[in-house]
Amino acid sequence: MPNVERNLAIADVDLADGAEISSTLVVNDLSDLVASGVEWSGCRFDAARMVATRLEASRLVDCVLTGCDLSGLVLDEGSCARVEFRGCRLSGVQAARGRFKDVAFVDCRLDGANFRMTRWERAEFDGCELVEADLYGADMPGCRFVRCDLSGAQVSKSNLSGTRFTQSRLDRISGADALQGITIGSDQIVPVALALFTARAIVVDD
Repeated sequence: MPNVERNLAIADVDLADGAEISSTLVVNDLSDLVASGVEWSGCRFDAARMVATRLEASRLVDCVLTGCDLSGLVLDEGSCARVEFRGCRLSGVQAARGRFKDVAFVDCRLDGANFRMTRWERAEFDGCELVEADLYGADMPGCRFVRCDLSGAQVSKSNLSGTRFTQSRLDRISGADALQGITIGSDQIVPVALALFTARAIVVDD
């Protein structure tokens, strides 16, 4: 995970297309702003707000975000490398076709998140809510979901080989044919089996 300096300067953040923001403590309300191709490097976000902010094709590198409200944030075709999200609200975040490497989400709300066609490398979700998250076509080999709620999530066409779902809820998963090569616990057998029955149109008739 990122090693970010704790004594960062608080500065006014000027969100403009192609802006480069580094070594900054971000505590601002940047909601509803629009900028593309922004690069954040070595920044720490403490209780910052970016509600419905549009940051297409932007990049976060070596950043830590704690207690932030990022509901409805648009990060389509963006990327995150060595980034940690802790205690953040990301309900309805839009990050389609994004790339994520060495990323952790801890105790975050990601309900309704759009991660369609994303690419992941060494990612972990711990204690997160991903109810009805859209992971269609996501490439997520070897990722870890620990104590997460993925009820109603969409995983059709995803690559989840080697992914672990430790103590996580998998009720009503859509596209269960993609659940190949995953690791689950014995308590998850029934919901996964039911999801597979639905995907294969298997009817149980006594």
